[in-house]
Amino acid sequence: MVKPFLSSPQAKQAFGHSLLTWHEHHAKSYPWRTHPPGERDPYHVWIAEIMAQQTRLAAVVPYFERWMQRFPGIPDVAAAPEQEITRLWAGLGYYRRALNIHRTARILMEQHGGQVPSSRSELLALPGIGRYTAGAILSLSFNQPEPAIDGNVVRAFSRLCDAPFQASRKRDLDVIDGQIRDILAHAQPAAPGTIAEALMGLGSSICLPRIPRCHACPVSAHCRTYARAERPAPLIRTPGKALPVRHYLGFLLVARLEDEPHLLLVQHKPSGILGGLWAFPALLIPGAEADAARDLQARVQTALGLDIGPAREFGSFTQGYSHFRRIQRVFWAECPGDRPQYDLWAATRWVRPNQLPDYPLSVLDQRIARALPAL
Repeated sequence: MVKPFLSSPQAKQAFGHSLLTWHEHHAKSYPWRTHPPGERDPYHVWIAEIMAQQTRLAAVVPYFERWMQRFPGIPDVAAAPEQEITRLWAGLGYYRRALNIHRTARILMEQHGGQVPSSRSELLALPGIGRYTAGAILSLSFNQPEPAIDGNVVRAFSRLCDAPFQASRKRDLDVIDGQIRDILAHAQPAAPGTIAEALMGLGSSICLPRIPRCHACPVSAHCRTYARAERPAPLIRTPGKALPVRHYLGFLLVARLEDEPHLLLVQHKPSGILGGLWAFPALLIPGAEADAARDLQARVQTALGLDIGPAREFGSFTQGYSHFRRIQRVFWAECPGDRPQYDLWAATRWVRPNQLPDYPLSVLDQRIARALPAL
């Protein structure tokens, strides 16, 4: 069992004081932080926290600003078509997050009067809101003493306690949760949201994964790892593994409809990391298959029920995801503008090239679209 790294009320008070003094001078400014912690719009906190999952805060800013300009409130999100939601999200990745926001907005309109609830149990019942996001909303918007434990906080407490905590283990999160609640109890009258934000900032700017900035840490005097180390605290992280590679065969299918060239797009089914997005059709293939062009026609016939003309290679495109790397060889072919079959996808559509910006595409498909020649 991991013992608390702060053993006395005096130590807890000193830790809280040092942390809050540091945060007061080093807190970063973002558009969702226009009000003090504990007084923020819960809708803004909710959207910002979902966007920030697996994404740097600085990269979130333009997406957040565009989102709020188009959807200033929950009713605007609930009333929007799904395609517009995913189009604004394009580039942030993990598109199920956007679909969950859309679903949650509609639930909030139907069951909560268009407001974000201030109850932990009600928040956790909403699509896409888990333990961390619920804690962030409750502390940063409603001033409730609820811990917000993200990966940065887990890393900081791993070093503070000199214990190999992991964000994927509930028992580790429970230990950190209890220690943060203890700190909150001794840090009054500080707002719980201020403590939550300070802990997240400590992990993201001081207690870094590879080379922690122990010399600048406001609470190094309380850190067990720092106390026992002959040098700055080592990285506490499982060694990374090389990402597996998945090979895809992609099709750029062109048809003449109403005397204009049209390209075929398919929509991914809601499940999966690209759920709801549109794409140029592609199939997962076993290995690189250097002779992929040879049986392209058979693959298109099987997947889409379309007969195609001679194919030529258009290019190769690569996209990295959190758990695999995608390599996609793309081939270009003309075909009749027949209605495709699409068991593998949610929908298909023939679109003119100038309509492509109206469709939410993944980063890889956006690159393919930018590489298209004039048709």
